[in-house]
Amino acid sequence: MYAKFSVSRDTANDFIRLFVNRRAYSMQAQKPLPNGKVPYFLARDWTTKQPKPLDADVIRMHLNGDVTINLYAINPETQRCKWVAIDGDFDGAVEALFKLQWELKQDGVEAAIEASRRGGHLWIFAETPLLASECRIYIYNLALKLGVPIVGGGLKQGIEVFPKQDQIEEGEFGNAIRAPLGVHRKTNRRYWFYDAPTEPLPQLAYLNGLKKLTETELRSFIQGMTLPENYKPPIREPYVPSPFREVQQEFRILDYVRPKTKDHRNWWAPCPSCRQAGRDKSGDNLAIQIANPRYYKCWAGCSADDIRSALGQPLRKKRMA
Repeated sequence: MYAKFSVSRDTANDFIRLFVNRRAYSMQAQKPLPNGKVPYFLARDWTTKQPKPLDADVIRMHLNGDVTINLYAINPETQRCKWVAIDGDFDGAVEALFKLQWELKQDGVEAAIEASRRGGHLWIFAETPLLASECRIYIYNLALKLGVPIVGGGLKQGIEVFPKQDQIEEGEFGNAIRAPLGVHRKTNRRYWFYDAPTEPLPQLAYLNGLKKLTETELRSFIQGMTLPENYKPPIREPYVPSPFREVQQEFRILDYVRPKTKDHRNWWAPCPSCRQAGRDKSGDNLAIQIANPRYYKCWAGCSADDIRSALGQPLRKKRMA
C-alpha cells in the first residue's frame, strides 16, 4: 500500500513550476480494466466537454495519492517544453539511463533518475522552456553516440524520448507521461527519484537544486546537428481510398462518429459500443488513425465487431472456399 500525504498549496505550486508547461492533462483510471490495463483519459469539463485546466488542487490530489495524472510536454503556442523525460523499460534500461546521466553531466547537464514500474525515467529540466525540436536533436544524438537504443528507426526496444514530437498543432496534445511523485494505479505504488528522501517535499527540494539547462547551452551542444535520419517524423499523406473499395461502399467509421479532439496521430471520438453499454461518458474512448481512418481502436476494450454491431453495420463474415 502506498503512503498518503497532505501537501500544501505551496508544494503543489512548486511542482507546477517544475513540471507543468501546459494546462491540459489526462487522468489514470482508479482501477484496472478486466484486461488488466489501467488507461488514462483526457480530463474534461463535464459541462463543456473541453479539456479541463490543470490547477494546484489537482496537483495536490496527485501528490497526496488521491488521483494519478499524466503530463503533456509541449505547449502548442510556443512549441517549447520545460523538461525532457527519457523513458526506459527494457532489459538493461536502468543501466542505460545511468549511462546517459553520466554523459549529460560531462556536458554540465544535471539530470535526475526516477524509478518506474519496469525501469526508470531520466528527467532534464530547463531554466526557461526550450524548443522541443532542439531538445530531441540533443538527446537522440547523445543516445546514439553512447550506443543506447532508441525506439523507432527499426527498433522496437529502447528508450523513448518525451517530447515525442518536434511540434504539435493547435488542438493536439502529443504523448503524455505519468507525472512524478504520484501513485501508479496498476501497482498501487509510488516511484521516487533516486538521491532524495521518499516524500514529496524533499523530492521537490532535490529537483529544484539541480542545475537547469539553458537555451544557450543547448544550442551550443547541437550546433551542426540534426535529428538522425531514421528518426525524422514521416511526412503525413492524406488517406485516399482505392476506387475499387469506393464501388464496394467501403465502411468508414468517420461517417458514423464525430471526433471530439485529436492528437498528432489520432482522432478521438465516442465509442458506439461503449455508448450503447452506458459507458464512455467523456466521449473519447475511440481512437481513429488520422493518416488512415480505416484503422480504429476502442481503448476500453471493445472489439471492431462490437463497434460495427452497435452501428448496425456488422462485419461481413468471410466466405469459406
